[in-house]
Amino acid sequence: MRRRRPKPLLFLAFVVIMGALMYANDLPVTTSNVGLKTAAGRLKVYYQETPPPMEWAVAAISVRDGEVWVDLTLPDAMAAAFLHVPRKKMLEALKNQCPPKTDKAWTVLLKTQDIEVRGLSPEGKALAAVSCQAALN
Repeated sequence: MRRRRPKPLLFLAFVVIMGALMYANDLPVTTSNVGLKTAAGRLKVYYQETPPPMEWAVAAISVRDGEVWVDLTLPDAMAAAFLHVPRKKMLEALKNQCPPKTDKAWTVLLKTQDIEVRGLSPEGKALAAVSCQAALN
């Protein structure tokens, strides 16, 4: 029984198409909305894989003002304590919730775009916000 050989042109076309797809995946994103939406989707996965501390909850991950906003709702006791804790400690707790620079969400954002993590009270009032790009640099 003889084995069939693949047709050379078909094989060449396959190699060229696969190479083009691999090259296209490595290109930086040039349109801001696509990168922001992709990063927001990736962050939803990130916060499922690495959830925030106990009793914190991800309220929303959305695209606003050219940034990806991650809203974290804090429990009542912690929100009240944050009002009396030095601001530096509150910002440090929020900085720890930023995705690492190695996360895929950063690869689709332009250099001018950022991820902002905001701490919210249970009523939805913003207590503090951290720029992840500034925190990780």
